[in-house]
Amino acid sequence: DCRAVPIILSLISAASYGIADFLGGTASRRLHALVATLIAMVSGSVFILVVCLVVGGTVSGADVAWSMAGGATGSLALATFYSALANGPMGVVAPLSAVTSAIVPILIGLALGERPSPVVMLGIGLALPAVAMVARERRLPGEPRRVATGTVLRALGAGVGFGSYLVLLSRTSEASALWPVLIGRGTAIVVLTSLALGFGVLRRPRPATGGLGGSEGNRRSVGLAATGGVFDAGGNVFYLLAVRADLLAMVAAVQALYPAATVMLAGAVDGERPQRVQWIGMVLALGAVMLVAVG
Repeated sequence: DCRAVPIILSLISAASYGIADFLGGTASRRLHALVATLIAMVSGSVFILVVCLVVGGTVSGADVAWSMAGGATGSLALATFYSALANGPMGVVAPLSAVTSAIVPILIGLALGERPSPVVMLGIGLALPAVAMVARERRLPGEPRRVATGTVLRALGAGVGFGSYLVLLSRTSEASALWPVLIGRGTAIVVLTSLALGFGVLRRPRPATGGLGGSEGNRRSVGLAATGGVFDAGGNVFYLLAVRADLLAMVAAVQALYPAATVMLAGAVDGERPQRVQWIGMVLALGAVMLVAVG
């Protein structure tokens, strides 16, 4: 059924984003997060460039403007997200950012006149707590129970930025094919490079926190970051294809379930057992996808 194609594309996008987050997070144990992200952006851009040359497409001035705005917004959101993580617990920052990044395109879609069926709206409503529960991390010993207001605002700001990127990318024309993804990543590379140079992170390597040591560990981390960049680019591609085929609100809700893939990979590769709340979140996520598919 061709009506199921956007949902399938959204799920593939979510899986790609989740794999990219796992690989990027693993690489960031040795590399600075901004450095790992830059490597991922470059490798993903090379992948997208090849795909764009094969697929073709015609880019208008409006497409370039939407794409550049999306790339700049997404990269600033990423920097804000890392700042929130540096000042607060992952268990608070990640769910706040994930849910906010889903709410923004859903609200924008509704404001633009999208009217999903009641069943789809129920699925979208179920997806939001599912995202928060799956993205929930354990509170580490010594972490404060109260989180600073500044950290909460940074997490919310990052989520708004991530969600805005999805909205801006969705405004590009079908004639532009996949070029908006490449243009956005090129803009993000410029912004992130400026930030990395400004903070001096390109001149000081991050000390390792475990695993392989020396140059071998660095090469492995670079490889993980580069591979994660390809998956992240793939997530953007599948999202763009999905949102051009169906409602922004619906696609955004389904692809926002990407933390489930990260949690499952962490369990399979690193032996990190999901918490009970994460299992419940994944069950809710499955129910949300089924409601959206039926609706």
